Amino acid sequence: MLKNKITQMLKIEYPVFGAPMFLVSYPELVAAVSEAGGIGCFPSMNYRTTQELNEALFEIKEKTQKPIGVNIVLYKEHNPNWSEQLKVCLDHKVDLIITSMGVPRTIIGEVKSANAKIFCDVIDLRYAKTVAKAGADALIAVCAGAGGHAGRISPFSFIPYLKEETGLPVIAAGSIATGRQMAAAMVLGADGAFIGTRFIASTEAKASDAYKTAIINAKPEDIIYTDEISGVYANWLKESYDIWKNSKNKDLKNWKEIYSAGHATAQIKNILPAKKIMANILQEFNSVIKRMQD
Repeated sequence: MLKNKITQMLKIEYPVFGAPMFLVSYPELVAAVSEAGGIGCFPSMNYRTTQELNEALFEIKEKTQKPIGVNIVLYKEHNPNWSEQLKVCLDHKVDLIITSMGVPRTIIGEVKSANAKIFCDVIDLRYAKTVAKAGADALIAVCAGAGGHAGRISPFSFIPYLKEETGLPVIAAGSIATGRQMAAAMVLGADGAFIGTRFIASTEAKASDAYKTAIINAKPEDIIYTDEISGVYANWLKESYDIWKNSKNKDLKNWKEIYSAGHATAQIKNILPAKKIMANILQEFNSVIKRMQD
């Protein structure tokens, strides 16, 4: 067990987050990460209707009674049903709401009244200060090298920068797949680790075999950072981006064949159960911290 502000806030054993990944994070993976002592998260946009979201939350509760998180995009152009999704999550007493692409000013009171916590994805200080003022419980520092929609700032600067300027707990996101990388983030001042790409290569992830194999084979040099696919800058596996780029009909995106990934592909060598991934990360983390103290 690793106690700090985040574990106490969320009532979890370890400050490790299974990042909410579009078309990857479903009940099996969410529950597995939570059962392993972290907190499994998924994006509400994995479900087309609130009824499907409702059913998914029931399914997760059947698999684990431990805390979970849901990511809700607050930008109506990308997610027009976000307010209905939030209501379903709060009705299910979801422990953590993670917001993206919008200031949660109007919902923070509602979330906290439901005894849930609210964390916000941030990629710069201006937005971090805005959500901090609105009442966010913690910040997720989406640094350069993170899979999916990522920022441009190095974690070596961004994590201590946010800590110094806002005083809020900061979760490090970007290129964390091992205990060494988690330890490095904590040394920089992070209060937890947001891990995505490593969990794509898990047995529970609802990613295709081709996607998982691509993650294992990819090097950081194979990641491309572009806003061409979703309209927002994000990191993608270049091979899948090239296929999309050469497609005759880019409007009809097959999202299952456009592979998001971060620079942590360099450290991912195999497909393992989420429980084993967690155990490996924590074992290495503890070993690194002990070595630093000796």
